[in-house]
Amino acid sequence: MAGVRGLGGDGLSRPCGPAEGPYAGCPMAALVLHIHREVIHHGAEVSLLRDLYLNRA
Repeated sequence: MAGVRGLGGDGLSRPCGPAEGPYAGCPMAALVLHIHREVIHHGAEVSLLRDLYLNRA
């Protein structure tokens, strides 16, 4: 959270840069949102597997 807050408006508007390959020109805000969606998605998968394991027959 501190890292994203530290970017500020200007940092979130700047391009991601060459480390992001074909998405190098996309704004940093797009990368932050993508990572956020991925964390939610994979967290849900882990929770599902945990619940299935706990309730196995």
